[in-house]
Amino acid sequence: MEPNPLLDIPAPMQWEALLCQDRLGAKKQYELKPHRPPSQYDFDRITFSSAFRRLQDKTQVFPLSSSDYVRTRLTHSMEVATVARSLGSLVGFGLHDLKLLGELNPLQVGMTTSAAALAHDIGNPPFGHSGEDSIQAWFTEAPVFQRARDSGELNPHQVTDFLKYEGNAQGFRIISNLQMYRGKGGMQLTMATLGAFTKYPVQSPPPAGAPPRSHVGKSTAKFGIFQAEIEQFSAVAKATGLIPRNGDNNCWCRHPLAFVVEAADDICYRIIDLEDAFRQKLISYAQIEEVLADFLGPESMDRAKQELDLDARVDVLRSLVVRDSIEAVMEAFWTHHDAMLTGTFDQELLACTKVAPTFDAIKDLQREHVYKNSRVLMVETAGFKVIAGLLDAFVNAAEDVFLQQSSKTHKAAQMNRKLVDLVPGQFVGESRQLAADAYTRMLRIVDYVCGMTDTYALELYRNFSGISLP
Repeated sequence: MEPNPLLDIPAPMQWEALLCQDRLGAKKQYELKPHRPPSQYDFDRITFSSAFRRLQDKTQVFPLSSSDYVRTRLTHSMEVATVARSLGSLVGFGLHDLKLLGELNPLQVGMTTSAAALAHDIGNPPFGHSGEDSIQAWFTEAPVFQRARDSGELNPHQVTDFLKYEGNAQGFRIISNLQMYRGKGGMQLTMATLGAFTKYPVQSPPPAGAPPRSHVGKSTAKFGIFQAEIEQFSAVAKATGLIPRNGDNNCWCRHPLAFVVEAADDICYRIIDLEDAFRQKLISYAQIEEVLADFLGPESMDRAKQELDLDARVDVLRSLVVRDSIEAVMEAFWTHHDAMLTGTFDQELLACTKVAPTFDAIKDLQREHVYKNSRVLMVETAGFKVIAGLLDAFVNAAEDVFLQQSSKTHKAAQMNRKLVDLVPGQFVGESRQLAADAYTRMLRIVDYVCGMTDTYALELYRNFSGISLP
């Protein structure tokens, strides 16, 4: 179908391309095996990666919790992948009924969505959103960064990569560049999985004073691609047939399955964070019952009350909310399916369902009783300082050592050389030579700090501060 010049609606994306099984950066594509589809390889590669494994000690809601019950980023990611598999499989069978899948097994759509969801938080720094805020604040104030910016060593979008630093972009960098085949497609996942993973298919925001983006919607609320990975995502967009946003460089319409991954995440972190808060005694069963009663109805609420133990009741309510939310999201997906394919739909799927008021009420409850909890706030504040301290040490050391090497006039302190020597080789450069450009030097240090677990980051900071010794 050709674009309609009167309506300015682009030709729709095609599922055959959207589910492209080619692998990013692979010189030779794998032979398709019926017992192990490409999306299963994707899921396995993510599962066995060191970046995914480190999510076991990264904050979900409760940082450095002493409880062995509450979720970490690892368990959260596994739960999101499970919900995404259910949603994606339902999409797959719907596409099959519409004869839009060709010979592709409908369950492969579920596995592709599940693989993308499994990796959705893989780029999160230590201490979650507090870690992101700390990185942004540090680069806003750091003299060493201001020097690089003022000297013209960084282009405007490279500057905003740091000032508006995003864990989503770090995630795409990890799976498409840093892990496994470094610089050659990373994990070399399928184009379909990479497209479904990318929640924000756009480069960092325009610098201050530049014309604003022509499109404002959910997919441009943040950014998901660093300047270092523009080439990789351009290849993904071309292979999957993503529609470029008119008037915006390096900005595309979302892959339809990215809406599904987002919905799976929204379902999990709202209802499951509520369950964790109950186990931490931050909210009561009565509060949970009140917030869920209208959505679930009396029959489901009575079903939960058959359990005498309150923990078991909350388990039942959680499973019922997840079940009904999946049904609601699927209804919204098919309502907006055609608009997704033309890029004219750009909202959260969950916000377009009958579940939305309940999830808004859950959000309000969490904001008041969970996110403002004193222990959560204290650990987040400490995490903010830890990340800033690590960046202060490592970025300054790397810049000091590099300037000494290049100009031969700077008297570098021995301590800075030792700090650089502490950084693993892949975060320094080939043969441990720091990169010639400031953007790459700084981004590699950010890679190192962001890859740390909460516990490791805290311990390293204590060592640097003299609070404890290795």
